Amino acid sequence: MSLSDADAEESVFSGQNGQLVSGKDLEQPTLTNSGDEDECSDEEDDEEPALRYKRLGGNVHALFEKDTASTLTASERFLVLGTHWGNVIIIDFEGNEVKKWRAHSTTVNSVSVDIDNEYVASAGDDGRVVVHGLYSDDVTIVNYSRPVKAVALDPYYSRKASRRFVSGGTAGQLIMYEKKWFGKSDSILFTSAGPIQTIRWQENLIVWACDEGVQIYNTDQGTRISQIARPEGSPRPDLYTCRLHWKDSHTLLIGWANFVQVVVLKERAQQQSPALGFTGADNDSRPLLYAEVSVMYRTDFIVCGLALYRDNFLVFTYGDHQMIDSITAENDTQIPREEQQHRMRNAPPPELRMIDRNIEEVSSDVLPLEGFQLLQPNDYGLAYCAAHSSSASAKSPRPENEFDDNSAGAQTNEADTWFILSPKQLVSVRPRGLADHVQWLTERGNYRQALADIEEAYRGDGQWAMYQNQIKAAEYQSIGQAYAQILMDGGNTAEAAKVCTRVLPRTNTPEAIEAWESWIFAFAETSSLHEISPYIPTATMQLSSTVYEMVLAFLLTSDISEFKCLVFSWPASLFNAYSVVLAVEDQYEKAASIEDKQSLKEIMAFLYDRLNQPSKSLRCHLELFTDGILSRVRRENLFDAVRDKAELVLCYDDHSLGLDRDGAEVLLQERCESDGVQLLTDNTDAIPCASVVKQLVGVPEHLYVYLHTLLTKDAHLGAPFADLQVELYAEYNPEKLLNFLRISTYYSFDKALEICEERNLVLEMVFILGRMGDNHRALMLIIDQLRDVPRAIEFAKEQNDPELWNDLVMYSRDKPEFIIGLLELGGTHTNPTKVIQNIPPELKIPGIRRALTNVLHDYHLQVELCTDCKHVLEGDCELLSDGLRRLQHQGMEVECDQMCLVCQLPLENMPAGSSNVLAFWCGHIFHDKCILHPDVQLKTQMDSLTSSTNSSSVDVVKRSQHIIHSPADQRRLLMQAKLDRTMMIRQYSPACPVCVEYDQKKMQQARTGWSPAERKDRELTGSSGSAVDIPEQTDLPPMQTLQI
Repeated sequence: MSLSDADAEESVFSGQNGQLVSGKDLEQPTLTNSGDEDECSDEEDDEEPALRYKRLGGNVHALFEKDTASTLTASERFLVLGTHWGNVIIIDFEGNEVKKWRAHSTTVNSVSVDIDNEYVASAGDDGRVVVHGLYSDDVTIVNYSRPVKAVALDPYYSRKASRRFVSGGTAGQLIMYEKKWFGKSDSILFTSAGPIQTIRWQENLIVWACDEGVQIYNTDQGTRISQIARPEGSPRPDLYTCRLHWKDSHTLLIGWANFVQVVVLKERAQQQSPALGFTGADNDSRPLLYAEVSVMYRTDFIVCGLALYRDNFLVFTYGDHQMIDSITAENDTQIPREEQQHRMRNAPPPELRMIDRNIEEVSSDVLPLEGFQLLQPNDYGLAYCAAHSSSASAKSPRPENEFDDNSAGAQTNEADTWFILSPKQLVSVRPRGLADHVQWLTERGNYRQALADIEEAYRGDGQWAMYQNQIKAAEYQSIGQAYAQILMDGGNTAEAAKVCTRVLPRTNTPEAIEAWESWIFAFAETSSLHEISPYIPTATMQLSSTVYEMVLAFLLTSDISEFKCLVFSWPASLFNAYSVVLAVEDQYEKAASIEDKQSLKEIMAFLYDRLNQPSKSLRCHLELFTDGILSRVRRENLFDAVRDKAELVLCYDDHSLGLDRDGAEVLLQERCESDGVQLLTDNTDAIPCASVVKQLVGVPEHLYVYLHTLLTKDAHLGAPFADLQVELYAEYNPEKLLNFLRISTYYSFDKALEICEERNLVLEMVFILGRMGDNHRALMLIIDQLRDVPRAIEFAKEQNDPELWNDLVMYSRDKPEFIIGLLELGGTHTNPTKVIQNIPPELKIPGIRRALTNVLHDYHLQVELCTDCKHVLEGDCELLSDGLRRLQHQGMEVECDQMCLVCQLPLENMPAGSSNVLAFWCGHIFHDKCILHPDVQLKTQMDSLTSSTNSSSVDVVKRSQHIIHSPADQRRLLMQAKLDRTMMIRQYSPACPVCVEYDQKKMQQARTGWSPAERKDRELTGSSGSAVDIPEQTDLPPMQTLQI
């Protein structure tokens, strides 16, 4: 353990587990907690201390020169110190005096601070309790006339108007002081046979110690919860002060003489009745909480103070088991007084012990405080200050003063802190921080663990997270580089490289760059650049290009895979790509393994891309069969760069389709639809066909695929290579040769015929001979070599040459199969009679009967088909005529306000001599007088039609002979007259003058566009009566006669 001081003039406490040496008294022998001065094992030296000690500096030493401390308490913002001269002093955590006042005339026995750090209470032997406001002039003084040994403020004293506090002393009474609406009052909460020694107030619970034991009081209920009696066998209560410490509102630590107890407050289970709540009336007065001693053990020392550190007890002790044993003897007065005074002058130094939950001592540190030889257990004290919480300091607003956060007295603790009090000295005890831990590790050479703990703290994890600010970046880097150097000296370059990448700075500063470069050169000296190369910074900072090129040159000859990784990942600005690619090309020629060549070619492709040399880059990519390279050619318009790489492009297709594997078979259509050949054929303007054909002459299979794809897209582009394509089809796909011969007209017939004759391609020869006009020879090839009757007949049909049919008939007269074929398949192209007449009488033809039967059957079938078609046509015509007739017989709606298109008078205004209107199917309506000849009008008047004398219609005469007896007969007669009039008008075939005029104008316009010869022909045709300017008359009625 070590206890250091911030001031240079102060001595430094230092020591290991179980020992502590004072710098002011180095000549004294070292004291251990066990009393065995000779025992100090290596295991204890290797065990890291848990606590760190520091003597408070500042001006507290000047205070101790004139006065001595009697009591101490700690808040989260400051310390409150009481002295034997009656002073109350506020000091910060470094020992500097902040505020001071004289509250008592004699010794201050106890001090207390509220939770808001605004009021301080003190109690002294002068019988007074003084409550002093730190931020106001509010001072409360209460005099109890007898020495007051303990005082405790209500934790919320500053927030409540009651201003409560409790106090007790030699009078044996626990008194609560509070302000009420009618004035101040003191309430006696408890009366003891002996003095009240210690009081602690936590939330709504008050605990105090007296001769009877420890009492717990609930302020909310106003009742005493429980009493924890003094342990049996403990010394007299007046010899040693009871030490109390609240861990939380439910856990209390008690240290009384040589006993330690842990008291837990638990809620009492209440028994409820179904209707009224509790089963008994006396249960209402029972406290809700009760105390239970969960841990109690006896020690070999006197407890001067206690607290909790993590899961361990932190006990400030005095003496040992020998002193405890002598207490009984002293009480029996068997030891002379001189011996007792000698023992008092040679008191042992106090110790701070750490005890775990299993009541086993974890560590013990001897504290040779100033004047410890003359001090007794009651002269010491231990105050606890919890780690600073920002929320706690913000509970209540405070005015600006000397206790603000910006002042020197407003320091707070990063971790839990304990303050040890002696009359002439104050010592702070803190858990050892990260800096102490790292120092302890590095002194023992454990740099690995030191770095791990620092990094864990920086991440906010682990037990050292709260101390992460203790180790600055520069110190972390220094420790890491020292560890890396140790690893380098030991030959562990791989681990050294990992450490360097963790600790070396990555800021773009000259110092950081220099540090990295020096370490890289150090690795170069040991030929270990491959270890540090993956960690060299490239983004946040940039080193010298010489460093990067040195690393690449080393890896190019030692580790190609790592070289490739770095080239791909490093930015282009770090090294000269042109120099590197030259070195790679040279190494490619020297490489022996296929894997190395493959990797070097990938690197060259990447570097050529970076140097903007697409031609070289594409060659490498095509040889590597890089995925998506052809899409990149289209996307970036790199057709000029691929113009001379047609063979590589088609090899890329073969690889994509799997043709480079043994036994692979791919359809021609798949090969033609692959990306490479599509690229060449889609961009013939940038990649000329002649250039591609020239490159592929040595690879005829690729040339065949290319020309076939070109043919499917544009046959004219492959015209210059038609003869070559005929040969390629004949070699690689004869089945498609005939189709090519049909659709292409650019090949030479003679050369194509020669190629087909060499390979005995009969069908192709037949087609070529047909194109050449040598139909007879072609037909003979079909008959002689193929002996395919249907094909011969089909060939004759295609040529449609009567002589060819005659040749076929003459050739077939002595061949039964051909005769049968002509009869069955000849159809209308050949006369079956002629075929039959040419059959020799003695020739036997199997199946002739069936063939003749089929001919006759086909004839009868044609006759029946024609007859049925005629019946269907006649039925359709009749149906359509009936529909049209019904449509024409429908009426037409006419409005009375419509105008006559001749006289421009409304239809209802009949001119003189007019009684009806005429409506044509074209939609035009006129007065009958306006368009009918007067003679026709006179003959078709309704009056003449309704009279029997003037009617020329026989039917009308017959109807008029009937006597009209009713209006219905009269309406029937009138309707019949209208129909008769319509039939008579139709006999004169009147035409709509508007439509006639429109047709004449249209004809005149058409004549203006005729040539003189056409006009003359039209006039001659019109004069002969073959052409009519007026629309032809139909059988349908042209108009309807309406009477308004």
